[in-house]
Amino acid sequence: MKIRIGDINTFFPSYYFLKWLSNQAKKLSLALFFLFGIISLWAIDYQKEGEDALSQNKNDQARTFLEAALAQGPATERLYLDLGLVYQKLGMKQLAVFTLQTGAQLGGNLSYLLWYNLGLVDFSLRQWTSADAAYSKSLESNPSFPEAYLNRANVRLEMKNWPGALSDFQTYQKLAPSNPQKQTIDQVIALLTQAQIDQEAQILAEKTRKKEKEAEDAAAKVKAEAEAEAEKKKQAEALAAAEAAAAAEKKKQDAILEKIRNSLKNVSGDTKALGTGPAGVRSDEGDFSLSQ
Repeated sequence: MKIRIGDINTFFPSYYFLKWLSNQAKKLSLALFFLFGIISLWAIDYQKEGEDALSQNKNDQARTFLEAALAQGPATERLYLDLGLVYQKLGMKQLAVFTLQTGAQLGGNLSYLLWYNLGLVDFSLRQWTSADAAYSKSLESNPSFPEAYLNRANVRLEMKNWPGALSDFQTYQKLAPSNPQKQTIDQVIALLTQAQIDQEAQILAEKTRKKEKEAEDAAAKVKAEAEAEAEKKKQAEALAAAEAAAAAEKKKQDAILEKIRNSLKNVSGDTKALGTGPAGVRSDEGDFSLSQ
């Protein structure tokens, strides 16, 4: 019987060993491929890639890398700042607010920039009170940060807080004397200064008018009370005069009556009673005295 060359391998144990070894090698190669793939993924500096994309204004790509960096950790102030900037550029303002607030609460060296950018987002949303608070937080972290004074001054203009805006513009000019807007800001400062003078003058005038009105009201009250008292006194005097006149008249009438009575005592009249009878008028004898 002839044995084919291809069949010879099936009669030797080494054939099976080599086949098994080949299978194991394939599995090992596949495992190593995935392992090296995972290692290579973790070896990528997502934050750096995101920063590079951000600098090139590739905002969608920057967002992908920076979100991956945040998931990978650790979460740093710089990472929150970059991601917040990306969200700002993409118009995702609520995400920007949340991200910047989270980073600012870490309280590190970059907190003044995180608060500053949060102020920018709030300003774009026309949330003046929140923007003012964010810029104030930025200045608490870095009191010599000129841009925060400038932006807070603009917020305070929107809030019609003239004294606050004036103070911030003046501080900005001191911290950044060579800024390109110096001339324009000087003009704004002059206008605000005059506006403040006018406002103070108006407040003073209002206070003066108020005091004058209070004085007039008080004088009118005193006058009214005096007039009322005078009228009351006049009425009392008139009543007293009327009562006195009535008493005098009564006394006069009583005197006249008394005089009449006294006069009647000296007058004797016919004391006979008069009546009627058959022959005409008859008189009854009798004395009657006049009643007094």
